Amino acid sequence: MRTPSKGTKVPTAGVRGRPQILNDQRILDAVVREFARLGYEAVSMRTLSRDLGLSHSFLGQRFGSKENLYETAVSAEFERFLAELRRQRSAWPDQLSDLEELRALLHTFLSAAAAFPALCQLMNQEGSEPSSRLWFIAETVVRPQVAQLADILQRLISQKIVRPVSTRALFFLVAHGAAAPFTLTALSSVFNEMDGPLTINDHVETMTELIFQSLIVGTNTSLTPLT
Repeated sequence: MRTPSKGTKVPTAGVRGRPQILNDQRILDAVVREFARLGYEAVSMRTLSRDLGLSHSFLGQRFGSKENLYETAVSAEFERFLAELRRQRSAWPDQLSDLEELRALLHTFLSAAAAFPALCQLMNQEGSEPSSRLWFIAETVVRPQVAQLADILQRLISQKIVRPVSTRALFFLVAHGAAAPFTLTALSSVFNEMDGPLTINDHVETMTELIFQSLIVGTNTSLTPLT
């Protein structure tokens, strides 16, 4: 898989006067959004080039096939997402109990997901049918990231600290439930009349505590309130 150099800048086509300059990151961001919005099969290299204002042959010359462009763009976006996860996690203490680590994982994931809504939309596209693309995402991102959650969850369940819930159930509850307003913005706005506009930080705090507290068996007085 080709890795684009971050510093590469590309003049766009068909613009009068001084051409707009696009760097690879902006191109890959736009590519991910198009794959997330339309789905892999509905996107072509030619339409992508046209929408980005690039020459019709540029993407093919730069990235090769559509499959390679997809993997390059999606990999780059997930790398940025994982970097944001690490940044969010760094705001929490290094050493936490399993229970507090579970809370931190919920909070950091939702905080990061809010910054990358196209990835959730992409997963909605890819998750409905088996494909090499879904396998690629599952093996390179989902399985490695969920492994820590699964280990913590099993330890807490075995100690009867949290309810016996599957990793799958918790993953979908958080990634495609609590994080849904970040992607389904039009539907979310329907609730503005009742709730006011969505405030991301408030939503993250509320959903973290709602899910976290619902998992706990009984009352745990050793927990530090989330502020």
